[in-house]
Amino acid sequence: MPETYKGVQVAVVGMGKSNQALCRYLLGEGAQITCFDRKTKEQLGEVYEEFSQRGVTWRLGPDYLDTLPEYEHIFLTPGMKKHQPQVIEARKRGAKISTEIDLFLKRCKAPVAGITGSAGKTTTSMLVGRMLERSMPGTPVYVGGNIGPVLIEKVDEIPEHALVVLELSSFQLHLCSRSPQYALLLNIRPNHLDIHKDLDEYVEAKKNIFRFQSQHHWCILNYDDTVTRSAAAECPGHVGFFSIYGRPEGAPEHTGHKGQNGYTGCTGHTWRSRVPAAWLDGDDLLYDPGDGSRLLAVASKRDLSIPGNHNISNALGAILISMQMGANPEGIRKAIREFRGIEHRIEFVREVGGVKFYNDSIATSPDRTVALIDSLEGSLVLILGGSDKGLSFDQLARRIVARGCKSVLIGQCAPKIRRSIETAWAEAGLAGTPEIAEAGSLEDAVSIALSMANPGDSVALSPACASYDMFPNFAERGRQFKQIVKAL
Repeated sequence: MPETYKGVQVAVVGMGKSNQALCRYLLGEGAQITCFDRKTKEQLGEVYEEFSQRGVTWRLGPDYLDTLPEYEHIFLTPGMKKHQPQVIEARKRGAKISTEIDLFLKRCKAPVAGITGSAGKTTTSMLVGRMLERSMPGTPVYVGGNIGPVLIEKVDEIPEHALVVLELSSFQLHLCSRSPQYALLLNIRPNHLDIHKDLDEYVEAKKNIFRFQSQHHWCILNYDDTVTRSAAAECPGHVGFFSIYGRPEGAPEHTGHKGQNGYTGCTGHTWRSRVPAAWLDGDDLLYDPGDGSRLLAVASKRDLSIPGNHNISNALGAILISMQMGANPEGIRKAIREFRGIEHRIEFVREVGGVKFYNDSIATSPDRTVALIDSLEGSLVLILGGSDKGLSFDQLARRIVARGCKSVLIGQCAPKIRRSIETAWAEAGLAGTPEIAEAGSLEDAVSIALSMANPGDSVALSPACASYDMFPNFAERGRQFKQIVKAL
């Protein structure tokens, strides 16, 4: 990656929000840009007009990637498949392939916290940002990445004394050649197998959040997730753990030898068996700095207004990384008490005839829907379905059957989800058939779900699927659901 792109020929592939910001930034530096996109100029509309006026050239339409191997410097949009023939050919020819996030991490002068995981990234990133703001009111705090503004346009303005929090997806991390100074890995479960070639590639992409750290940097890991816990052995720097089941003890999966002063890894640095940790003890969210000093009760789980053990876990991870970045217990407690959750994440909409409606449109994978089932009490009617991400619904189906949930199915995956639920029902040895309905639209699904519910029940849109067969994104799906419910 050159120090400056002034006068450099650059290919920017995919003209979504992040790459639009990247183009503006690189144009400001004097780069000569060719924009690649599958859409036509009519479909791009104002985006085409804006960047055409600024002198970019275009490669559009079905064969838009054909000339890509001719370029030495390429920036790919996060969500595209990285194994397309033209990308492979460009790499063979020695192209430097990067992303907006990788460039940001290289050029940002301020410390950066990167937060990733298969679930909970947005909630945790927002919590961390607020914990830092409440703890250090004089310090500028920037929150971005997969949420909020695209920060590449501001990277040169962010001062060294600021703090940056980035929500990072596997797509954004996949091509990163550097890691943030502070990393938080919440959990890893199968996801996005429609874009990644297999689960191993997905996991390895997630690990880029700590892979390029120095021995002075920090990685915070979920002790309750076997994949993230075992990743401690690969972390180059300091490690901390969090758990909802009690105090995490050291790094038992570490592959180095245990010397006189603790665990010594392959890189030669030392891990103490007593590491910084955060955990749930009764109602208390506890923090131990790991240096033998005083144990702190930072907050109570009653301070957290968003439901579910997964959100307690997210809060513990946020506490631990925030404390390493300089936050204090008072600021953290204030942030937790103020936090009211995020739109489309187990969001209460309204009550109709004694039936509560929840918008959980962010649940684009089965494990997210399992988290909702485990978070809400009482009988549930689930609205499930959407476009296929190549994931299994079997575990979700077993949870649906065990909990006695009723289901209304929509979209492309409706037959696949029905088969999984019916199989789980038969495996459980239950008589009769599971209560499943199908709907041709979201509006019909809401009406059917209400008819299946009784007073005291809850209806939740928690699709366990992506939205692209019926909606442009999960947010629009959630907004339409709320409009339908509010019109009942």
